[in-house]
Amino acid sequence: MYVMAACALEDGSAAAARDAMRELEPRPGHRLHWHDRMPADRLVAVRTVAQLPALHLVTIGVTLDPRRQERARRQCMEALLFHLQDAGVSRVWLETRNAAADRRDIEAVRAARARQIIQYGLLVDHARPSEEPLLWLADIVAGAVSAAEGDDRSYRDPLAPMLTEHRIQLS
Repeated sequence: MYVMAACALEDGSAAAARDAMRELEPRPGHRLHWHDRMPADRLVAVRTVAQLPALHLVTIGVTLDPRRQERARRQCMEALLFHLQDAGVSRVWLETRNAAADRRDIEAVRAARARQIIQYGLLVDHARPSEEPLLWLADIVAGAVSAAEGDDRSYRDPLAPMLTEHRIQLS
């Protein structure tokens, strides 16, 4: 399974969302990361995200071959970008990984544009989570959905009213 999440915010609510995420920082200057948090901290993070005026979109890719993570990422990202564009999003920030992986992401975006899955007007770029706390929103949502896939719905349930999940079969 591969889970990719996005949180769509109106421009006017981005500053408040950043402030809310910074309040969750484990230590000043250190990003929040789902896998590093204890269950109680995860629940606080989910409840914080649930209070924000955001649309949360998640693509869940199901595969029989766990060795194909990059292919799964590419297919989930393509589907997620399509749904974000459909929701009226004009700019997307992906979490940067490394130079080679970021190039693969941008190449996947170009391929999706060439196949007319997304339009050229949808701007896609990378940002560092240490510099952009809004990326933590997607990490929290993806973590909550992943936990629910493993039968722990306690994190996903508070997000349910603003969460849209799309399941795709990965090839």
